[in-house]
Amino acid sequence: MKKFTHIFIIAAALAATISCTKGFAERNTNPEEATDEMLTWDNLLAGSAFAQMTRNVIPSYQLIGTEEYGSANFQVVQDLTGNLFANYIGVVNTGWSANNVYNITSNSWYEAMFNDAYVRATGSWETLDSHREEAPEAAAMGDILKVAVMHRVTDTYGPIPYLQIGQGLVTMQYDSQETVYRKFFEELDSAIETLTSFWQAQPDTKLLADYDNVFQGNIGRWLKFANTLRMRLAMRVVYADQALAMEQAGKALGNPAGLMTSSADIAALQKPASGAWENPLYVIQYSFNDDRIGATIETYMNGYKDPRLPRYFTAGSDGGYHGVRNGISLTADYQNSSLLSRFNCTNNDYLLWMNPAEAWFLKAEYWLRSNDKEQARQCYEEGIRVSFDVWGASGAEDYISDTENIPGSYVDVVNGGNSYNTSLTNATVAWNASGSFENNLEQIITQKYIAVFPEGQEAWSEFRRTGYPKVIPYSRNMSGGLIDTQRQIRRLNYPSSEYRTNEENVRAAVSLLNGESSLGTGDNGGTRLWWDKNTRF
Repeated sequence: MKKFTHIFIIAAALAATISCTKGFAERNTNPEEATDEMLTWDNLLAGSAFAQMTRNVIPSYQLIGTEEYGSANFQVVQDLTGNLFANYIGVVNTGWSANNVYNITSNSWYEAMFNDAYVRATGSWETLDSHREEAPEAAAMGDILKVAVMHRVTDTYGPIPYLQIGQGLVTMQYDSQETVYRKFFEELDSAIETLTSFWQAQPDTKLLADYDNVFQGNIGRWLKFANTLRMRLAMRVVYADQALAMEQAGKALGNPAGLMTSSADIAALQKPASGAWENPLYVIQYSFNDDRIGATIETYMNGYKDPRLPRYFTAGSDGGYHGVRNGISLTADYQNSSLLSRFNCTNNDYLLWMNPAEAWFLKAEYWLRSNDKEQARQCYEEGIRVSFDVWGASGAEDYISDTENIPGSYVDVVNGGNSYNTSLTNATVAWNASGSFENNLEQIITQKYIAVFPEGQEAWSEFRRTGYPKVIPYSRNMSGGLIDTQRQIRRLNYPSSEYRTNEENVRAAVSLLNGESSLGTGDNGGTRLWWDKNTRF
């Protein structure tokens, strides 16, 4: 892996290049119209801060001066956490043996998501927030991005510093995860209200378009993303606070812009028209040569005879699709094998944030929990169709109606001793109309797991929340008993740098974590988060 460097972005430098007059908007702006002056605010101040935030929802390639930031950071923030723990990837680099067996304190990789979020994203949000009066829509878009960044952080660690962001403090107190989530909903509520009013009054007006490599300034699409993000977070907390979950889901569904519905709504950071770019998944698989596809996703997609297989993965030298189990004793044979599959991607591809198919699976779960199995079925099947459309795959209807195929056992084509000779599930793709709540939930989350690929952070969170899809367990567990092999890893430890520089607050955070946990205690990978309260799993 390339060496990575933390780059501190001084947000104030952005603001120094432009002058703003306090109170201008209130005194001179018709709230029903976008003035010429309003549309110039994105030229540098809001635009630069906004663009910086979009580049750091998930780490993307950036060249700042002579400092390179990108694929190496993505690897430690995303690939060796969510992608690994969801088993979207299987490690083949023998140097990753510690990560691969839950020995998570043996290296500093587990600190990267925490540190990067506060170093690279929050400063830009503070710039947008400081000009909320003059540019409320830009600030609202910043709030959506802030939640998109920081929910990944709290979902990884638990309690985090959140309420004090923007107060200029050197060290910050941690907030309970419940407090953080309630603040997320409050911020999304306000941001969505602001943007909805603007969008309804001026549906064709674009904002920050020159700096927006996600939706090109289309406020309707930003609203769909925000509503779907709200729906995601609503279902995340359903086992911790069902009333809150259903209330927030109802708000997401009730917004006039709606949720993401089709492939046209995909949320992804696109390759810019000019300037440096690289796709980190391509670099990691083809240049770093550090991982291949994971055994669990391979087993599901092979078992279901999924037509998306060649869209997701490259075939091995035998024409089949073969992945790597995590937790095994790695040898150079894995890195050298021509039989193992890689992600089917190029260095010019976009960086996915959210697949619109996810919205349909979220709605399917919502209706299942509302005791409307027919609407749940319709949304479930539409989620599959949209996923096929996103990937340009044919055969969705035959796949949806398949009542026979199920995932079989996993065969390790490099070392048969690492195979897993147990079928993961008897759940078929075809909707089980007579099935129990858990039968149908397993179907929804399993197909969601396949559809949201390659966004492993979300897949890992959903596994922890629901217990689905059923996964191939690690064959070796070097956590010293802190992480249960069947339940798998629940969170990452707080950074050692926080213990050095913010010890009092991080130790208070561990107390908050213990108080919210339904199983396990202490700053380790076996302690459950606040929302991780599914008593069945």
